[in-house]
Amino acid sequence: MNYTREQIMAMDADGLDQTLTEIRSRMNDNDANLDNLNQAVDWIEERRTALREAEQRRAQLRSRIAGGEGNVMRSMNHETNAPRAYSADSPEYRTGLLRHLLGQELSREERDAVTYVATTGDTTNGAANVLPTTMLNSIWDLMEEQHAILGDITMYRTGTIMEIAVRTGITQGDAATVNENAANDDEINTFAKVTLSGKDFSKHVELSYAMQRMSLDAFESFLVSEIAARMGAALAADVMAQINTDYASSTNAVNSAATKKLAFTDVAGAMALLENANGQCVVYGKRATIFNYLVGMVDTTGRPIFQLNAQEGQEGSLIGCPVKVEDAAAANVLWIGFPKNVVGNMIQDIMIESDKDIKKHVVIHSGYARFECKLIAGKSFVKLTVKQS
Repeated sequence: MNYTREQIMAMDADGLDQTLTEIRSRMNDNDANLDNLNQAVDWIEERRTALREAEQRRAQLRSRIAGGEGNVMRSMNHETNAPRAYSADSPEYRTGLLRHLLGQELSREERDAVTYVATTGDTTNGAANVLPTTMLNSIWDLMEEQHAILGDITMYRTGTIMEIAVRTGITQGDAATVNENAANDDEINTFAKVTLSGKDFSKHVELSYAMQRMSLDAFESFLVSEIAARMGAALAADVMAQINTDYASSTNAVNSAATKKLAFTDVAGAMALLENANGQCVVYGKRATIFNYLVGMVDTTGRPIFQLNAQEGQEGSLIGCPVKVEDAAAANVLWIGFPKNVVGNMIQDIMIESDKDIKKHVVIHSGYARFECKLIAGKSFVKLTVKQS
């Protein structure tokens, strides 16, 4: 069964929750339409936003009527005293949280917004103690810009522990040639279940009382750049380390034939080892590795192999594969493969907390996230190392 936008946009909040539960149970099925499930999650987020905005408009209308801007007719319910609904999307929450972190006085609306989100457990971004949506999106945009691998993998921001099934083999019934009117053997697969329960990632900064006097915009910009730089580096390093752990090292680890030199035959031979294609093949490496060994490479006829292009986030292409700088890769190593086969689960999206150290007269701002990933097809990546001796 595929979901449609019309179905989801007609649901109430309970229906959206039930549909999310269905999607979680279906996404590990072999025949699941992952594109439709991803699209359905987008529609659910859109519908939730619309419901929140409608509730905010109703709350504003109630507030205007209660304040004398309209005549209150006899009501058969108690909605006139209901508090306004806020979320991580609300501008009052953004300015209120930033003022709170800076130790500044909040307006009544900002206090209401911060209190409402904290006490109702708004799960827009995974927890009650969340960053404002615009700020969180800026952090993710910057992290994916600085670390290409984070934007390329299959990322789920579920907010909960996730279990995935990794197929380890087909013992019977794989696709085969059969006689006319004859059925193929029933397919028998072997699977291994992997639970992505998460690892903790943390980064904190200390600001003196004097530095805390900065403006809201300057403070937000500082937190975005600092959290994105350090948390992004940690998350990208974890993804690359997991690929290094999960790839088929017995068959897909190759070295260059020559010392401190990469040849066309090295790259072609490495790409020939790839299996389980999923999306586009990508080449990752440190900037020094790419420009020292790839840019000047030629084929057997002397023609350049590396092609420069103006595509954002890419340095060029190599035999049809985008080449991207990834600082989390090891020196003199190129990773070639299909990043969509890396499944990441963001159990707790990036949040921030603060505390004071009155001995040092500093305010400590601590960023936290919980994340785990897994490469589900070991032969979908190749590790190509340029020998140094």
